[in-house]
Amino acid sequence: MIHIKDHRQNELFDPWRFLSPKRRELLDQSWAGLFKKELLFELPVGEVAPFFGDDFGRPTKELHTALGALVLQQAHDLTDEETVNQLAFNIQWHYALNITEESDSAKYICPKTLWNMRSIVVDNGLDAIIFDHTTDKLAKVFKVNTDNQRIDSVHIKSNMRRLGRIG
Repeated sequence: MIHIKDHRQNELFDPWRFLSPKRRELLDQSWAGLFKKELLFELPVGEVAPFFGDDFGRPTKELHTALGALVLQQAHDLTDEETVNQLAFNIQWHYALNITEESDSAKYICPKTLWNMRSIVVDNGLDAIIFDHTTDKLAKVFKVNTDNQRIDSVHIKSNMRRLGRIG
C-alpha cells in the first residue's frame, strides 16, 4: 500500500512549536530549511509509486521520507547505517523531511528498505531525474545563470614541461 503525505497541506498547529525561536530560525536558515521549502516537493514520488501496490501488501514508508533520505545520504556521504541513525535521531533531518510525528513508522527505516528503495531508483533511472530536478531548482533559487558555464576547471592541461623552479 502506498503512503504519500501531502506536504503542501498546512498543519493546524505548528509541529515545531517546541523549538525556541532561535533554534527554529537556525533550522529555517540551514540546509534543512532550504530542503524542506524548495526540494522536498521536487522528489519524484509519482514515478516511484507504481512499483508498489495500492491494495495489497504492507504500507510503504512515506515516499517523500524514503527518497529524501536517499538524497540526504548522498549529500552527506553517509553509509546506510549512518543514514538510519540520522533519520531516527537528527532533528535537522526531521525538519528537512517534514517528519512531524514521533512514531517509529515515521522516523525509522531499516537498512534493507533503504537498499530496496535505492535499487528501485537506480535501476529505473530515477536518480538522473532526481539530480536534474534538484539542480534545476537550486539553480533557480540561487539565481544561477547556466547560460555561460565555466570550462576551465574541466579542461586541465599539464604545464610540467615549462615548469621551472620559479613557476
